[in-house]
Amino acid sequence: MKKNYIKISTIIGILILSAFALSSILVNEKPISPKAENGVLDLRNYNISELKPIEMNGEWEFVPNKLLDAQEFDEQRSHRVQVPSLWTEYDLEGKKVPKYTSGTYRLKILINDSKEILAIKTTNIRMSNAIYMDGKLMGKSGVPAEDSDYIAHNIPYVSYFSPSREEIEMIVHVANFDYASGGGILGSIFIGDQESIGKLRENSLAYDWITIAAFSAMFIYFLGSYLHARVGVGQLFFSLFCFANVLYAVSHGEKVFLAMLPSTPYELFERIQSVSSIWIGLFMFGFFAISLKPFANNSIIKFLYILGILLTISALLPVKINSGLQIYYSLYIFLILAYVIYLQVIAISKRAVGASYLLFSTFTIFIYFTVGTLNVTTNYAINSIPPLLPFICLTMLSLYISNRFMDSFLKKEELSKALLRVDKLKDEFLAKTSHEFRTPLHGIIAISESMLEDRKSFLSEDQEEKMGLIVGIAKRLSNLVNDILDFSKLKEGDLRVNITSVDLFAITHVVVETFSYMIDKDVRVVNHIHRGQFVLADEERLRQILYNLIDNAVKYTIRGKVEISCYELEGNIVIEVLDTGIGIAPEHLRFIFEPFRQYSNSSEGTGLGLSVTKELVHIQGGTITVDSKVNKGTTFSVTLPKATHNETMQHPFSLPIPTVIENKGRKKVIIADDDHVNLKVLIDTLVTENYFIIAVDNGQEVLEQIKKHPDVDLVILDIMMPKLSGYEVCQQLRKSYLVSELPVLMLTAAVRPEDMIAAFQSGANDFLHKPLDTSELKTRIRNLLSMKESSENAVKMEVAFLQAQIKPHFIFNVLNSILSLSYIDLDKARVMITDFANFMRGSFSFENTHSLVPLEKELSLIQSYVNIQRTRFPEKLVWEVQVEESLQCLIPPLLLQPLVENAIIHGLKMKEDQGTVKLTVNREKEMVVFRITDNGLGMSEDQLQQIWNIEKNNSRGVGLQNIEKRLKYYEDASIHISSEENKGTLVELRFPHIQSEKEGC
Repeated sequence: MKKNYIKISTIIGILILSAFALSSILVNEKPISPKAENGVLDLRNYNISELKPIEMNGEWEFVPNKLLDAQEFDEQRSHRVQVPSLWTEYDLEGKKVPKYTSGTYRLKILINDSKEILAIKTTNIRMSNAIYMDGKLMGKSGVPAEDSDYIAHNIPYVSYFSPSREEIEMIVHVANFDYASGGGILGSIFIGDQESIGKLRENSLAYDWITIAAFSAMFIYFLGSYLHARVGVGQLFFSLFCFANVLYAVSHGEKVFLAMLPSTPYELFERIQSVSSIWIGLFMFGFFAISLKPFANNSIIKFLYILGILLTISALLPVKINSGLQIYYSLYIFLILAYVIYLQVIAISKRAVGASYLLFSTFTIFIYFTVGTLNVTTNYAINSIPPLLPFICLTMLSLYISNRFMDSFLKKEELSKALLRVDKLKDEFLAKTSHEFRTPLHGIIAISESMLEDRKSFLSEDQEEKMGLIVGIAKRLSNLVNDILDFSKLKEGDLRVNITSVDLFAITHVVVETFSYMIDKDVRVVNHIHRGQFVLADEERLRQILYNLIDNAVKYTIRGKVEISCYELEGNIVIEVLDTGIGIAPEHLRFIFEPFRQYSNSSEGTGLGLSVTKELVHIQGGTITVDSKVNKGTTFSVTLPKATHNETMQHPFSLPIPTVIENKGRKKVIIADDDHVNLKVLIDTLVTENYFIIAVDNGQEVLEQIKKHPDVDLVILDIMMPKLSGYEVCQQLRKSYLVSELPVLMLTAAVRPEDMIAAFQSGANDFLHKPLDTSELKTRIRNLLSMKESSENAVKMEVAFLQAQIKPHFIFNVLNSILSLSYIDLDKARVMITDFANFMRGSFSFENTHSLVPLEKELSLIQSYVNIQRTRFPEKLVWEVQVEESLQCLIPPLLLQPLVENAIIHGLKMKEDQGTVKLTVNREKEMVVFRITDNGLGMSEDQLQQIWNIEKNNSRGVGLQNIEKRLKYYEDASIHISSEENKGTLVELRFPHIQSEKEGC
């Protein structure tokens, strides 16, 4: 400690001696020039045009406390004083001039040539002045007055004049009522020809502007560097040190600040002068204290920081106060320079990086500080030394900073290489470990789910909850394993993509459908993307990108919606995933795509998903951005190249669509896949099984082929297809066909369990992953066809039984009616017996539900039934039949009779007066239209819907549901019922016009 005090004292002593020596050298190194004596400057022996500007220093005449013109000056008693100097230094017959007063200076100048244009230049006349030559005002700064109502403004200026005689009388009015150290002519006033004075002015301005430009450039550079990286507070202090030097340069010397902003109040300007001096020391100290922190004393650092802040506050006090503290400002800077040099000496002794550069820079600052102090306290111009000091200082400091950066860079490079080696080992470990995790994880998930689904397992509610937690954790871990494997492949460059034209609507619809079955909270996923949008991408990886983004949006949205939309921009398609979730804080946005980044509002996961997503977008030639507002939501934007539907991969061949391989009498299978190679493989696989094959390449075509071939036995769908996805097609099919009526097998390259769940939820019977194993595919197709065949056989047996089933109470009622008629009207009894026999024979004659019968046979059966009912209720039933002339066709048995029976029994049952049932048969193009109307009580919409629901759940009777089932096997066949309460019911049945059994096959 004692050694440190000795070092500091030695350094301070050396600096004090250096300052005195430097000031002596600078003050004494003045060019020899004529001196004024007794108020007269004799220049008659000098050729002014050949000389440099002459300093009009020496003995001037002075009258205190008054502002006089030439005549008044002669009437007053004047005193001889030395100029330049403060008037507080004058001894006027034992009296001192007060600090705050005014006064008049006079100097007579003797010259030879009075024809030459001359000029004068002021430097520092405190605090306001006006100069008169032979009674004419030559220039002024501020408005001097004999009291404090004056206007302070101390700016150097140049004035030109043409003398009218060889003796020039110069009067200078000076006033100071603010500056604490006093007023007067503190700086030399120069005289010379206009060229030399002009050069002097230009040199002074050039010195100031060079200093301003040098420090401004460094201020902008280092401030920008700090703001960009937000590291290294030393850069911030150095930039502020440069800024303080800029402030000092614009407020001293030629005071260009006031030249640019002449309306600035001088009180504000004076504060800028004081603050700039203090800040130079404060920010310089801040820079060195951080750069040399290992060698600094914390107590001294705190003391100098606090002292600098207090002095800065004092500079904001009124001018009369802060101007009296100028000596303390200079002393503060001196102390900082002494301590900084002390730290640098220690740093050099400790061989710190770049410390020698700091020492050189500090000495240049010390010289600059000494010159600045002399400029304020003596008649020494700040531009008297060459403008090299700012450049030397900045060069040394820049070399120091660059030296430290280079040293830091080399160390970081070594660390980076070591980290890369460790990182590579880490990636290899993660990849291998993750791969080994997959099998046991799938086992844990399968066993846990089977225990939850097994109704025979006796798990308590608490145990079920814990098992559910195990399943959830295992699934998240499984997703993490997949992300780690993808991340490892991306880092190693092993992930390959197959860029093709991808239907954006189809792929988005599939992902949205998947989430619609998975979300268990109040969040809706809405797809605003329209059909017809195509991008160049890898289909499976684009699905993964969308899945990750939507999953992330759903995860951080408590309630609301997630919207997916797109728009075209400069030949690209921009896909936006917008949510109304909790949002992301601005400070986290720049790190959102970095791997393993998680924030305080993250609920789960490891932070790999978005990193993988970004890399997947980049390897497909796209970009991804994010915009978010806290508590309002987040928008992820993925930009991919636009494609047209024709920009598909070039295959060695192209199949005609539809491709039909007829095989009469065999099972009929529709295959749908947008990839013709896959389609060809499927066709070749199924041809060996002797199926009737219809191959198409889009979802819309599947529905079209179903209409043409309603007797299809199996549909094989790829999930990803243009126009309509496999999910959409399956949903449309399930509106018309039950799972047992038309099996659907879905194919996909996706490996996520969620895709399988979505497929089953949309109505699929089975699910297979690509690439397909042909043996497994054939086996699953056989199983699905066997299931359909078993279901059909069960339906056929049931319908055949129902065809022959006559309700007992109907037979009982008919026999009772025959018995009663035999006593009353024997002829009617015979007719009724005949009709009943025809009806019974027709009911027992059907072999199966797929056979067709002539229309006449069905009408005969209906007529027999109607005759029975008319015989029983002769006054209540009116029967009308209207059949188009010469119309002959085949229809399924029992297609119309149940409908007529329903109209008679249910439509007219509650009607009190006579009821009418009418059957009309007409041909419309290729369809035969049957209309059965009654004028019964009718039904409301709700009642009509209830009837359909009852039919679906009721296995008894050949009802509406059975008729609807059989119609599905015929193209464009349909049944429609409309009814209105108290008016009646209309049943319209449309059936293809078939004239032979072959047409119906």
